[in-house]
Amino acid sequence: MANPSTQPPSNATTTNIIFSRDFIQSTYTLLEIPKTLESYINAQDDNATLSFQVRGLEKDTAVLCTPTQTFSLQRAHTSNMLIPIAPLIESRRKDHDMDMVMDMDTGFGSSLQADPYHIDESVLGELPYGRQAALDILDSVLDLIPISPRLKRLSEILAKSQFEGWANESDSQDHLYTWENLQSVIQASDKEIMDWLKEHHACLIDGHWRLFKRRFMFDILREILSTMNALGAEASSVDAESICAEIENDTPESESGIASWMVKHCIASFSEDTESSTETKAEHYCLSAKKVSMFMGVHLLSSTERGHRWRLQDFMLKWNELLQEHFKADLKYLAGEYIVENDRGMDKSQQQYIRYFSKSQLPLDAAARFTALFEVKPKWDGPEIRPFLRDLVLDEKKLDILLLKHARSVKQPGGGVVYSSRVIK
Repeated sequence: MANPSTQPPSNATTTNIIFSRDFIQSTYTLLEIPKTLESYINAQDDNATLSFQVRGLEKDTAVLCTPTQTFSLQRAHTSNMLIPIAPLIESRRKDHDMDMVMDMDTGFGSSLQADPYHIDESVLGELPYGRQAALDILDSVLDLIPISPRLKRLSEILAKSQFEGWANESDSQDHLYTWENLQSVIQASDKEIMDWLKEHHACLIDGHWRLFKRRFMFDILREILSTMNALGAEASSVDAESICAEIENDTPESESGIASWMVKHCIASFSEDTESSTETKAEHYCLSAKKVSMFMGVHLLSSTERGHRWRLQDFMLKWNELLQEHFKADLKYLAGEYIVENDRGMDKSQQQYIRYFSKSQLPLDAAARFTALFEVKPKWDGPEIRPFLRDLVLDEKKLDILLLKHARSVKQPGGGVVYSSRVIK
């Protein structure tokens, strides 16, 4: 009978795993690639350069970013030991010692090599089957899990350098950020960072990304809408040059502090995205009802002079006034920025009041977010609570899972669902 140590089963491939004399454990880390990232890699051309960056400050939990998506890095321990291996190629040196060179194909037209792997020639002679070098012995892998971008720091750092005209500029450059600066401190992909900058109407000024002071942006946008009325311009076809010329003629920059480039930035920023824009010729824009209405509504709602609370009817009237008949005020534009409260008015009748309550001011931790929401209101309708949670998840399915985990749901007789806290006080 053949020796089982030298005779392989007929249906098996046998190899000898060799440990070099200078083997060091925990040299490598295995990264498990999710389907979404695998699809991104496979979609690239053979000559394309793949871009992966681990982002964050030293105190942060690291994330990995592609150009368009953010992943958390989480270590998952395995029940079995993992031994990565690579083929050996023999080569003799002058001293006749047998060295082994790992040749591990990466799939990207290059190889990873480690040399030398010193294996005794006497040992090699006794090995009848294929030879593989053990690269490491591991008991864990790193999982990549798609997550929402961590953008709160972006809001915090840009709030320190808000632009409100050259007359109010400081000589200090301490809180100004270039694109490269933002990439180094924000835990999000390039696309996610840029999407946030566009959503918040940020502007590149002298090489630095800046937010406009809300009041200053409000003054510019109000001036644009008023000038459109004077020129009889439609929101669907705004001639930026004509608007700039009329504003400059009516109130020169030396008096208003509003330059033509600021007006053009505001018009472009509050217009529909280029892909869906109805531009008819150069410098013509289609203003976005959602962007303009949301900005005006949030500005009005968050104004301190009204104590952050309005009678709903009064608020809608004032909001429509600010839109100057170009758009119609609709609460759908303010989803995630307000709550409606029922209370008794001065005449003892039941009244509805609207109050500024923004998701941007809520905790990023899911459990803490739900606690904050239920402290404000013990019960929430489904359509009412969902806008305050969407920034925590990537899609509606994960939002349903989040609600199931952190809230108690009760179906209503007439349809719909009401959510309340799972914590019993």
